[in-house]
Amino acid sequence: MPAKEPKSAACPRCARALPPGIAKLCVYCGAALTVAGSGAAPGIASRPARDPLIGQTVAGRFKVEELIGQGGMGKVYRARHVALDRLVCLKVLKRALNQDSTIASRFEREALAASRLNHPNSIQVLDFGRNQEDGALYLVMEHVQGKDLQAVLRDEWPLPEERLCHILAQALDALAEAHRSNVIHRDLKPENIMVEQRRDHPDFVKVLDFGIAKILGSDLPTLTRADVVCGTPQYMAPEQATGGKLDARSDLYAVGIILYQMATSHLPFDGATPTEVLTRQVREAPVPPREREPSATISERMESLILRALSKDPALRPQSAEEFRQLLLECPRRVSAAFAPVATRTNPVPRAEARRAGRSAIAGIIFALALFAGLAAWWVAF
Repeated sequence: MPAKEPKSAACPRCARALPPGIAKLCVYCGAALTVAGSGAAPGIASRPARDPLIGQTVAGRFKVEELIGQGGMGKVYRARHVALDRLVCLKVLKRALNQDSTIASRFEREALAASRLNHPNSIQVLDFGRNQEDGALYLVMEHVQGKDLQAVLRDEWPLPEERLCHILAQALDALAEAHRSNVIHRDLKPENIMVEQRRDHPDFVKVLDFGIAKILGSDLPTLTRADVVCGTPQYMAPEQATGGKLDARSDLYAVGIILYQMATSHLPFDGATPTEVLTRQVREAPVPPREREPSATISERMESLILRALSKDPALRPQSAEEFRQLLLECPRRVSAAFAPVATRTNPVPRAEARRAGRSAIAGIIFALALFAGLAAWWVAF
């Protein structure tokens, strides 16, 4: 019998098939990969040992309950505020990186950027500090029940255009508030947009992870180290990929990428390596969404908006998150209006013509009465 081909490995975070070979990071989302022993595919490993932080209390206030995610910088846990009996999300920096000034600055940047925001669709930072037990930096945020937009895409595509607009309009509303506070996210992607099903608000959105946010006018050091990737290649604007000047419109380009992906289930620019992806971001025009996925129901107005957001020149994109949001919300309204049933009615009679018809009818009646009166008089005389 022919030997079976080895099972293709998938990234544990974004669930995308990994290219052949051994890698420490996912080429698509940057998640850290576990390399198993001989004969196993990358990203697939035996069941890990219990995390030593589970059951411990960080900073004397946050009891760690479960590991819910990890990346190259650290781990994310579900924890409970002991005094308030409230679930929180606890992000802890890896011990080996605690002394790295650049990484520590990135952690501080996330705390500062998110703490500046006061919007219902932005993640709320509750605490930030250094654990006295082991000196590890930690960040405490509100705990969000739900799943990220990447999981929504994986499990529920295709999404109705109305729902897609509703979800991303909330993300744009959060961005608008961030941009007014001089905060540029710089790492928007589906994994950083959580969708929560609330009783009174289905598809409630939270924008996460301001770890590499650019804070305009801040004296924080910039992230210039060569091995610190400022963004995810598939969602980076051309000016970000080339090291150019960034502003709020760079975030709007990322929203355009997400919108394209959620409408078609495909990324507009992809490749086997980050360099290949970035080259395409800078040089290639995207395939129009309706051409890329003919089976998807994408309105002409939606396609036009997506392609505008993906303009290489920032001046050709929507110029603010609020403008983008308004244009996005117009898409389902215009589609509904285009297909609204038109009430059938008989041809209306012009008002002037109706008046003429009325006068003619009255004249006819008067003539008939006069004729009748004349006939009656003639009959009597006869």
